[in-house]
Amino acid sequence: MFRRNAMSGHARIDALTQAGVFAEIDRCFARLMTDFGAGDDVALAAAATSAVHRNGHTCLDLRAAGKPIAALVEQPDSSRTAEALDPELRAIALPRRAILLEALARSPVVAAGETLGADRPLVMDQDRLYLHRLFDAEARLAARLIELAGDTGAVPATSPAIERMFDDREDRTAEAVVALRTALERRLCIVTGGPGTGKTTLAAKLIAVLVATGSAQPRRIGLAAPTGKAASRIQESVRGKLGESLLGRVAGLYEFPAEAWTIHRLLASQTSRLNRLDALVVDEGSMADLPLMVRLVSALPEHCRLILLGDANQLSSVEPGSVFSDLCRAGERGPLSACVTTLRKNYRFRADSGIGRLAQAVVAGNVDGAIELLKDGRDGETGLLRLEDEAAFDEFARECATEWNKHMAALEADPEGASPFPARRVLCSHRRGPFGTDRFNRLVERRLAELGRRTEHDDFYVGRPIIVSRNDRQTNLSNGDTGVVLPTNSGRTRVWFPDLDRDGERYLVSPSRLPQHESFFALTVHRAQGSEYEEVVFVPGDAESRVNARELFYTAVTRARERVTVLANEKGVRAAVMRTTSRATGLLDRLR
Repeated sequence: MFRRNAMSGHARIDALTQAGVFAEIDRCFARLMTDFGAGDDVALAAAATSAVHRNGHTCLDLRAAGKPIAALVEQPDSSRTAEALDPELRAIALPRRAILLEALARSPVVAAGETLGADRPLVMDQDRLYLHRLFDAEARLAARLIELAGDTGAVPATSPAIERMFDDREDRTAEAVVALRTALERRLCIVTGGPGTGKTTLAAKLIAVLVATGSAQPRRIGLAAPTGKAASRIQESVRGKLGESLLGRVAGLYEFPAEAWTIHRLLASQTSRLNRLDALVVDEGSMADLPLMVRLVSALPEHCRLILLGDANQLSSVEPGSVFSDLCRAGERGPLSACVTTLRKNYRFRADSGIGRLAQAVVAGNVDGAIELLKDGRDGETGLLRLEDEAAFDEFARECATEWNKHMAALEADPEGASPFPARRVLCSHRRGPFGTDRFNRLVERRLAELGRRTEHDDFYVGRPIIVSRNDRQTNLSNGDTGVVLPTNSGRTRVWFPDLDRDGERYLVSPSRLPQHESFFALTVHRAQGSEYEEVVFVPGDAESRVNARELFYTAVTRARERVTVLANEKGVRAAVMRTTSRATGLLDRLR
């Protein structure tokens, strides 16, 4: 037990680190700041700034000064809550705002006011305290995007060129026409819209209109996404959309390689690929974090157009920032106002579609409407199954294991004809904890062992679903790629990655060559972002968890094409739809 009056200086930081509120890196950073001349209050603020960036914040909001640190920096996906701490630890707080601002302004480790351009570890800008690298990234990204938005020296849009992008059967929505015009007239074009609003179709038309007007050479148009899975999906989708009708209408479009890269791979190939681009189309923009986006825009050639596609209502990136959401909000007024287009018409979900109506209710924060839709279930597309405790979760895992066992038997009997994965996909809010994917995957594999499907020494049993967790150039596998273990005629097993198939040939990798990987009978919603499944079962988990927010709920629901079932109690649904994710950043203010 610590007495509050005894916890001065680094004793407070040490105590919070021992309790799991701060990580060891936060404590070490605070110690380093002290070595450079920071006082106790500044060292405590430094540790908090280091900690909150792991929650996705780019800065510490100094308007929260005076609040308990345990609640301020609580990690969302953690089973340890501030309420579970010793009361004396829970009471440790940042100094009051006036006192903290004065201490930061005088500190030799903080750049502020007249010293804002100085190379110091921390930066105080208005009511925000940044790690220097994140302040620099945010400022550089905003400056470059404003520069792109203000460049109107591009080819003026012409109605005939835009009209050629549509045939008589296609819907010419005003939003699509505006986006095409923006892509021609400006070097920054941002398109946001939910699933089924035609973003992929529009991406193909954007590429085609750039080629048709000579605004970009077909071999100098890049296609990219933040993850390997998202890159694979946009590549196949754009190829299909171009082949349906556009190739015959736009001369030279056949020269467009239609090869999508991950942003990381594109940056790694900067000298050979990125530097030659006339235009870059990036899909799933909401998954791109602040450090990645600033690297990308900084590496673009001066004349290059940037087209960003995504869904502003989806989850933000795992790493710091809410870049795409901030960009879309910046389109309401300010320098980016002419660059942002919102697609509203939905082609996937009917007006009376249960999934579409549920997604709209969640985005609007309509708690009663969302619960009513889930409990009604007459549309056949949505449903609510009560999940009261861990025992119910365990039973659900056992049921899923039986389903997987049947699917694995089908794969074993007909590896060429069976689908790689069952139609139903389980998505959880959490990775850890009683309702997390780690526990679910262990429960399923334990049951599969009981059913005789796998043995203790058989890691690559037929039908095992595998997700890659590290990029690997040797096998061309990326973090997030999913595969399944198949038998071969030789008696050995191979891992098939369906999303990487090309020209009808399966992409098979020997188990011995796999990079870091794990089983995935369930995925976190973050891991599933950018994917679509026929049926989704969503497990929000504890109602009190800060992870369960509106953006995550919406993302989970919109992964489903045909049916979504929420495995929770009514309290959990209500809490998730009411709670919104708010990340402390200064990007929106800079863009305005």
